[in-house]
This record gives sequence, structure tokens and C-alpha cells, in this order.
Amino acid sequence: MGFFDNLVQEFEKNPEIKTAFGEHIHWGYWQNPQDAVGNLVDFAQASEQLSLLVLEVADLQPRNTVLDAGCGWGGTIGLANKLYHDLELIGINIDAEQVQQAKVKHQSLHGNHLCFLEGDACSLPETLPTLDCAWALECIFAFPSRQKFFTQVNQRLKDGGKLIVVDFLIAEPIVKLWQFVETKILSQIITQSYGKKATSQVEFIGLKDYQYIANQTGYILTERKNITKNVQPTYRAIAPTIIRSLNDWIAVRGLEFFSQLNLITYELLIFEKVAK
Repeated sequence: MGFFDNLVQEFEKNPEIKTAFGEHIHWGYWQNPQDAVGNLVDFAQASEQLSLLVLEVADLQPRNTVLDAGCGWGGTIGLANKLYHDLELIGINIDAEQVQQAKVKHQSLHGNHLCFLEGDACSLPETLPTLDCAWALECIFAFPSRQKFFTQVNQRLKDGGKLIVVDFLIAEPIVKLWQFVETKILSQIITQSYGKKATSQVEFIGLKDYQYIANQTGYILTERKNITKNVQPTYRAIAPTIIRSLNDWIAVRGLEFFSQLNLITYELLIFEKVAK
């Protein structure tokens, strides 16, 4: 079983793991990577900083309606709930256990309204209201289809609204090779190590692929933030906890190695819906 498939049970056994992943299930962000301590407490604080970076880019205003796709425990919505007022905050996640935990952990504050839904981000509820902003924070690689997700959000996003994606991007010189190897073995290794609960396969793509998807689904890419160096300390912090087998070592150290060579980058992409 992959590491993230069994987190609730792991929390009961090891308080450090709960400290690291009890609020957020994504990489950490260090403004000054050289200051990273390398332990799980420091990593947890850095994970919150990544969520704060997404909120900063989202530039939320009172009466905005927001969708967090792949919301996990609802950590990023929880931060928005504490920091902003009069928002409609909607989280959707395919893992029922995580959705239930989010409902328990987060209660509405400051005139905000919170709603956590179990569901597929590529098949959003028809009842979803018009959105001002949506994001997918380090989860879109596990979605059935990026293009379907972009289309689904576009149908509900107001003109000029933002779609923010935080993802691993494959450098263009190795995209075709990566896709070939990913299909044959890498996807299986990654899901076996990190978890199969949400998906049995993952897909990493390059910037040109994102630009093509955006063009096909009615967006323009307005900003790109390469934060690879800022998330790099994540690997040192989580490796002792996650690596339990050769597959785990390949999945964790492989991503770290390719990131160090800038063959895989970790980026925040901001898309804007084009007015029809």
C-alpha cells in the first residue's frame, strides 16, 4: 500500500507524520531554501507556505466563489477561511475519508461558507455556482484528464477568472522519453510508493502540453512561477519517512535527482479564462 493511502492510521501510530501531513498533502515551499532545517516540523510549516503562496496569487476578494480541486484535508481552504471573509469556499476530492476529515476539521469563520464534496474533479456537479477562481494544488497529475478538468472549470468560471495549477513539469528535451518510460513503468512505481487510493496511474506533462490544453479549452497562460529550488528541501525532509523499499527510493530520489538537473520543474501556472 502506498504511503498516502493509509495516512489516518499512520497518524495514530506516529505523531510526527500527523505533524507533517495532517493539514496539507503537498510539497513545502521555502522562501530561502538554504534555511530549511530538514525535519518534518519544518516541512509542515513550509507546506503551509505553499498554500499561502497559492492564496496570494489567487488574490481573493469578498464575495468570491472558489473551488479547490483535490482539496485533501481542506488545508488550503482552511487557511483561506482564517485569513479572508465573505467567501464561498468549495473543496472537492475523490477520497471520501479525506472529505470527511475536512468537514470535521474546518468550520466556517468570518462570514465564509465552506462546502466539501466527494467527487471527481473531471466531472464537477452541475449545481456548482459560478466561480471566480479555482486551483489544483499538486494533484492534477492524478486526474483522469487535464483537458476534461480545464473544460469543466471553464464552464463554471466567470470571464477573466483564474485557474491556478501547481504541478511537476517535464523539461521539453525529455518529454517524449519520459512519456514512454512513464507508461511502461514509472507511473506504476510512483503510485505504488505514494498511493493508489485516488488513482492507479499518473501523468506528467510539459509546458507546451499545458499551453496546448489551455488553447483548446479557452484559457491563456498569464503567469508562470518556477519554484523548483524553493521546494527542493522537501525531499530531504520526507525521504526518511516515505522510503521503505527500492520502489520508494526510486520514486522519491528520482524526482529529487531530475529536479536538481531541471529536467523536472515544480511550477505554479496561472491561467485566465478568455471571454467569449
